Amino acid sequence: MPKKVLIFAGPVHPNPPLKGAAVETWMFETAKRLINFEPHIVSIGNPFYAERQYKDNIYFYRINFGKLYKRFFQKMTKLDPLSYPKRILKIINEVKPDIIHVHNTVKWFFPIIKELDTKIKKILHFHNEISISTPLEVDAFIGCSNYIVNIYKNNEKIKAKQFKCIYNGVDSQKFSPYWELAELRKTIRRRFKINENEFVVLFVGRISPEKGVEHFVKVAINLKEFENIKFVVVGEIAKRGDRFDYAKKIFELSRKLNNKITFTDVFPPSKIHQIYLIGDVVLIPSEFNEPFGMVALEAMATGLPVITRARGGLKEYIYHGINGFFLKEDNLLNNGAELVKTLMIDKQLHQKISKEARKTAEKFDWLYISEELEIFYNEILEK
Repeated sequence: MPKKVLIFAGPVHPNPPLKGAAVETWMFETAKRLINFEPHIVSIGNPFYAERQYKDNIYFYRINFGKLYKRFFQKMTKLDPLSYPKRILKIINEVKPDIIHVHNTVKWFFPIIKELDTKIKKILHFHNEISISTPLEVDAFIGCSNYIVNIYKNNEKIKAKQFKCIYNGVDSQKFSPYWELAELRKTIRRRFKINENEFVVLFVGRISPEKGVEHFVKVAINLKEFENIKFVVVGEIAKRGDRFDYAKKIFELSRKLNNKITFTDVFPPSKIHQIYLIGDVVLIPSEFNEPFGMVALEAMATGLPVITRARGGLKEYIYHGINGFFLKEDNLLNNGAELVKTLMIDKQLHQKISKEARKTAEKFDWLYISEELEIFYNEILEK
């Protein structure tokens, strides 16, 4: 019989995710490709999903909290007698997994780890930098890049028998290169009122300060004199709070571009691969150290040159002038505009970078990532 692995993250998104959620995407895409392991995924519920389901080689368990429960027990009294960890523990006792693989959460892991059978192997997997206040012992720690792994190797609060980098991945068939989808690309661009001869600079990500959207717009302003250039921002627009205030600031700044910039809201995972076909180049001017950079990899799989900053995990698979470009930190806006302009004018260079970007992305196909994960699961069980 195959060994069982139970996988969960914090109660943020259902699984499979209905909108952009890199952690839940990783869980789903790797789990459905496991061969010698039986995957069980626990997530928060959603009205569109059944509480229990077997699909895509995965057993799904979705935890729902009614409005009355959330209002009375979670907000008013803070008692939470049937909390998320307690419900996961109940599922663990039912499934009896050999491995528990926890993604991007410590808060929800602590109450569970205290109650676990010591024979169950415990894996903690970070896709971001997460603060840890209490020491935690696990059988293995996985990071989405060497950048993340090295941070926690040197953190005394994480006591792991093994540290391992397993990268994020991409479905290289779903995210096909744009030159193989010429007619579909024309159709999608028409829907966004983009002509064939227009050069499109794309941004994909939430509209928030850490994503550097302000830099994107300022680069666009530097290039607004070019008639055949357009800019498209694809990402979640907050409806309230600080991110809403930031979005208003971005919209105000964008007025200088008139009709040269388009903002869309977030697209579901089932459609996002088509959205990349709009672009000719992707600009990612993030203000923080991207732990890995899923947008960059998806863009590269589509054959789009990526212009970004030499930060975090991005440096582990993007090579300046070979399969992408890094911005000069001391001249971010002018350098960004120059790189976009160069790729717009030099078709041969654009094609060269596009081909190399695609070759790189193919090495990160989910098939290879899930194979590496399965090998690591076996290593953990053998120790």
